[in-house]
Amino acid sequence: MKRLLFILCLLFSLNANSQCVFNQSSNIVPAGPYQPGDVVTVTYTLGTFTGINVNWIHAFQINLGIGWTNLTPITTPGNPFGSIGNWLWDLQNTYPGGFNFGPGWRFVNTGTAGWGTSSSGPFTMSFQVTVAPTCTPDNLNISMEVFDDCTTGGWANGNCCIDPVYNIYNGLVQINLPTTAPINHY
Repeated sequence: MKRLLFILCLLFSLNANSQCVFNQSSNIVPAGPYQPGDVVTVTYTLGTFTGINVNWIHAFQINLGIGWTNLTPITTPGNPFGSIGNWLWDLQNTYPGGFNFGPGWRFVNTGTAGWGTSSSGPFTMSFQVTVAPTCTPDNLNISMEVFDDCTTGGWANGNCCIDPVYNIYNGLVQINLPTTAPINHY
């Protein structure tokens, strides 16, 4: 029984780890908590991408809670020693295979349409977001998803890289409620 429990625990821990993305990090300036109107700069780095079955990195998707607005790209990911092409900022894109993506950066391979880049990184990018005007403690979560060209439909060679979402920030809008003097009723 102990062996079976050990094997199950080992399998669950292996599935919880990333398949293709390694050494992810982020920086957020200024540090939270945040109030309406605050402008935040986020820098995200993916240290290494190692594709399964020659699946190449194809897109970085930014996921934002409803409390954010004005998503603006600042720096684009690099393409060190990668395929011919460039990273394109996109608010929304539907790939030919039907995969819906955005907002974020997607790689446009000018050598073979639909493929990602053969670069293994590192990839560093940054963007700004603003806390939306609100009177409620709206969700301010920020996360990044990395997709390969098997996931987006550009390459079909066996298994895809299904990696967990990388959480950058979790929080809520801090609301400063106005204080008023007591009201006298005559």
